[in-house]
Amino acid sequence: MTPKQRRLARRLRRLRLKSGLGLEDAAAHLGCKQPKITELEACQLGAKPDEVRALCELYGAGRATVESMVILARTAKSPGWYQVYDESANPENIDFVELETDAVSVSNFEIDLIPGLLQTEDYCRSVIRAANPGITGEVLDQRVELRVKRQDRVLRGELDVWAVVTEDAPLRPVGGREAHVAQLTRLPGLVSLPNVQFQVIPVRTGEHIAMGVPFDCFRFDDGYGTVAIDHLSGTLFLEEESDVERYRPAFRHLCGAALNPQDSLALLRKYTEEGHGSWEQRI
Repeated sequence: MTPKQRRLARRLRRLRLKSGLGLEDAAAHLGCKQPKITELEACQLGAKPDEVRALCELYGAGRATVESMVILARTAKSPGWYQVYDESANPENIDFVELETDAVSVSNFEIDLIPGLLQTEDYCRSVIRAANPGITGEVLDQRVELRVKRQDRVLRGELDVWAVVTEDAPLRPVGGREAHVAQLTRLPGLVSLPNVQFQVIPVRTGEHIAMGVPFDCFRFDDGYGTVAIDHLSGTLFLEEESDVERYRPAFRHLCGAALNPQDSLALLRKYTEEGHGSWEQRI
């Protein structure tokens, strides 16, 4: 099953539980037996668009939610643009990109990295190589290409990005001096886009709620969300509403601990203007 199908199954179950209706009610409405509803909600059976519409209307979902769910059902099995990278990317990479492609906004906290959606190609290449020391040149090129293409929706204004990083992220010379300079030089233009917010948590701030825990919060057009947490062996996806709702206020806390976007942009420009020698002394 694809991530879209899993997301659809979870949403159907949530809507039913919220409506107070039982499995028997849903089965009677569809004219099927109860096990089918159980299989739909457990993502053991793919839901057809007309079935999704009928169930959503039974559960009292709003028009926007109904149409969003029907579209999700129609496209659940359709290959995305990122499927051409199946051979070179990890399964978690594809799941991550699919979530990002379907999202309307992403809130990203990074500790010592510039977020992937804001990385230059050389910076990105160094990050991926560092995380995969034995990677071949061909696979590396494909993964870099995938990450760079992900930025297209940001540049077109189709994806809202709110990124919070610690001060170590812009200071760490990933890829060496030249790549570092190029990354810092490009950042001000990207974070000035109307759909991008960027904040820096200064070192002097001290402790904060997400120390040691970088994460992404995706929000979809129906209000549901997913949290992605990277670790050395892959990516953990949290999709239960209770988990997602724990990370949303955590991200707001990080925004409150960080410099405001204007001061964060000024700090980036200060780093860029200081020159290579100052960076080396600072680092």
